[in-house]
Amino acid sequence: MVDAIISFVLDQLKTTIVDKASEEVGLLVGIEEEVEKLERNLRLINTVLRDAEEKKRRDDLVKEWLDSLKEASYDMGDALDEWRTTVEIEALEAQNAASRKRKLCNFISSFSIGRVYTRRKIALNVKEINQRLDDIVKEKEKYQLQLMSICNTINHPQQRPETSSFVDVSKLCGRGKEKAEILNYLWGRSGEEETVELITTISIVGMGGLGKTALAQLICNDDDVKGHFDRVIWVCVSDLFNERRVARAIIQGLEKPTGAAAYGLESNPLQVLLERISSYIQGMKYFLVLDDVWDGNKGERWEGLKTTFKFGAPGSRILVTTRDAEVAKMMGSSSSQIIFLEKLTDEQCWSIVKHIALEGRHDQNLEKIGREIAEKWSDGNADLESKGEEYFRILVDRSFFQDFRMFEGELLCCKMHDILHDFASHLAENEFAMKEINSDHLTVDGSKNRHLRVMIDARIPFPTSISGAEKLRTLITFTREGALTYEALGSLFNHCRRLRVLSFAWPDGTDHLCKEIPEGIGKLIHLRFFHLGSSQKLERLPEALCNLLNLECLDLWNCGNLKRLPDSIGKLINLRYLYTAGCSALTQYPKGVQKLTSLRYLSGLIARADRNDAKEFCLADLGNLKHLRVLHLKVVGNSIDMEQAGKAQLQDTQSLHIFLAGSIQRADIIEALYPHRNIPYLRFYSDYGFGPSERKR
Repeated sequence: MVDAIISFVLDQLKTTIVDKASEEVGLLVGIEEEVEKLERNLRLINTVLRDAEEKKRRDDLVKEWLDSLKEASYDMGDALDEWRTTVEIEALEAQNAASRKRKLCNFISSFSIGRVYTRRKIALNVKEINQRLDDIVKEKEKYQLQLMSICNTINHPQQRPETSSFVDVSKLCGRGKEKAEILNYLWGRSGEEETVELITTISIVGMGGLGKTALAQLICNDDDVKGHFDRVIWVCVSDLFNERRVARAIIQGLEKPTGAAAYGLESNPLQVLLERISSYIQGMKYFLVLDDVWDGNKGERWEGLKTTFKFGAPGSRILVTTRDAEVAKMMGSSSSQIIFLEKLTDEQCWSIVKHIALEGRHDQNLEKIGREIAEKWSDGNADLESKGEEYFRILVDRSFFQDFRMFEGELLCCKMHDILHDFASHLAENEFAMKEINSDHLTVDGSKNRHLRVMIDARIPFPTSISGAEKLRTLITFTREGALTYEALGSLFNHCRRLRVLSFAWPDGTDHLCKEIPEGIGKLIHLRFFHLGSSQKLERLPEALCNLLNLECLDLWNCGNLKRLPDSIGKLINLRYLYTAGCSALTQYPKGVQKLTSLRYLSGLIARADRNDAKEFCLADLGNLKHLRVLHLKVVGNSIDMEQAGKAQLQDTQSLHIFLAGSIQRADIIEALYPHRNIPYLRFYSDYGFGPSERKR
């Protein structure tokens, strides 16, 4: 499991460094260096993880070393998450202050003081984690761990197909703009001063399948490029960066040796190979392509080769293709020399599919299917739900799950096979724990437990005294008769500030949650999932809830006495799921819901149909929620404003499942909303809300 945590943290670091480069995530002087040091240490540790995971089974010291690494990685992820979230909160506060036209001097004084204090705390936290990581890096030498990056093993199979510069240019589509941009760098028209010492390195960066190699091939096969350079050399790097292998490939591209001469390259040491390259390219204007560079740990090893290339003539160029922007920087590309590939347009993708699959045939049925395929071609921005559903279907096909419950043709819930559950629990060791509580005190093993499921005995209140739970990431609570008081919630929010998942589950009719949620909920800035379903006593949610900018799911299903949602709900910019079906006391939705443009699933939405209200959500506001996949909508009002209803733009959405209710006639609602004729699902309900057995989870 350590490798998964480290991979996640490295992704966070990469995002943090990119944001830092745009000067939006600055902290205090020196913290940028600390973050970059974190990345170096993690990448170094990453090279021995696979061997460490294998040795921990027979060496308790290696296991302890991995546990320390896991602990530091968790803390690091929390620190980076807090950094990013703090900056987002500050940006929102600045916008709100400007919109309210506060006096600027008062705002700057209070805002700046709080900002400096918060950022200093984060900076010190990052520095402390880095010191721990330094010790972990030094300690690894004791165990003689073999170099092998487990992340590279997972994400980058060792046997990748080798590429070449040869390609049928007639089959390539699009990328004219990017080609022109690269050619400008090759001709020296970028405005950067040309010197012998400076080797211009251009990098093409993009996810797999976007056509980085194809674009490089397009450049290499350009007649002007061939005539401009004395020699064009293509090297497919692919696997872990090996200086001798790359050097041999360069010599083969330069000298084209055969027979014994080619065989002799295998036994030459690196120094001899580099001297041979430098001698050959003296005064030569060359163009070197390094295709599919993966290894981000090769910075120092690249320097030897890079120094050799300075013996070429001014105007020589290096072109790198890689998936990693950090690799591009380490290869010597400045930010202006990195070409980020975007996905192709649907029309360009269709041209590729047509050329590959139809081979000149004209068939309308095949064209329709082909265009549907083209819409999903090279789509790196496919939403997480689609990817998750695909992975889930694969696991279902392999019998990972059983006991499926369906409703309206959709899956409600299922169960993991017992054997798989036991195996997963074994791998997770003590990270996941289950406790039964029969007193007013909760104790957690803070050094191990990260995910906790709590069963509370009958008539026992939720504990007001908590110890060791500071690092919990998941807390799921089940109780039948125990009460959850306002004081207990306040204590929980104070102690468990690293929670990502917080769920209070009540059997129907046995809710004992208090009427209000304490303002302290705003301290849980890492929270992603918050479940309060069937909390019948709950009447209001605090505005502080809207400070949880990372919140992705807010589940208020069947909270029958909830009277209103927070006015500032529009701040929850990352919210993807909002459940309020069954909230019978809720009579309107706040206008701010229209700002929740990340929403995928919205149940219980109430929209006014007869006018565009300044404070109340209206039909026209649906036009902002363009990523919705499931909508449970209650239309209110005595009539429909057709102009406003048209702004909902449901006719543009083909993949939306719609459930409708309200007092207005069905035919009038359909005419007003005019949903796309090919939507997969549309159903009316006479009253609004689902019974407990029909809950869409």
